[in-house]
Amino acid sequence: MEINSFTDYFTDNIEYPSDIAINPLPIGKEYIYVSSTFLNGFINYVTPIKAFVLGRYHKWDEPIDHTVTIQDPPGSFNWVEKKCKTKDELYNSLIVSDAVYHVGVDNDFQDDVLILAKAGQVDGEGECYFFFWYDRDCSDCCIGRFISQDLELDIINRFTKYINKELAGNNYNAHGAKEIPLNYFKGWITG
Repeated sequence: MEINSFTDYFTDNIEYPSDIAINPLPIGKEYIYVSSTFLNGFINYVTPIKAFVLGRYHKWDEPIDHTVTIQDPPGSFNWVEKKCKTKDELYNSLIVSDAVYHVGVDNDFQDDVLILAKAGQVDGEGECYFFFWYDRDCSDCCIGRFISQDLELDIINRFTKYINKELAGNNYNAHGAKEIPLNYFKGWITG
């Protein structure tokens, strides 16, 4: 199978899957409209390799009223609430490399978060990858799993193109995406 786009890794999209209990996440399938809680069952057992926050619900300079609780200074036992006035200010508060906080991807950035992660080698078949889409409407999330022998860099490039070109300018990413540094993903992750 020739892979031209990131979405080519999935042979089927299954909306509102009814057999999750029987076959939690088949290889090559993407489940659409599942709970963020379902994604949480996988995210802590994989290694994120690329992630983005979309510009779907809020423009980057749009006023928001959101508070994050972080260590200040980083590494101290001093927890402070930081009130963020724009989505961009919120983003910049969360990507500080030494900052410590509880990671909650469905709420932290006040917008959708998409993550590409790897889970390890499958004997003789290639690397196992996971795709997570944490939607702000926590019941509308997506998750997919695939195995590929493609170079990891090629998969990351397809994922990045999917975010920046295929989703750009539409309702999912109308205001542009920003990459989330991997240092953001620390500790126990929830969505």
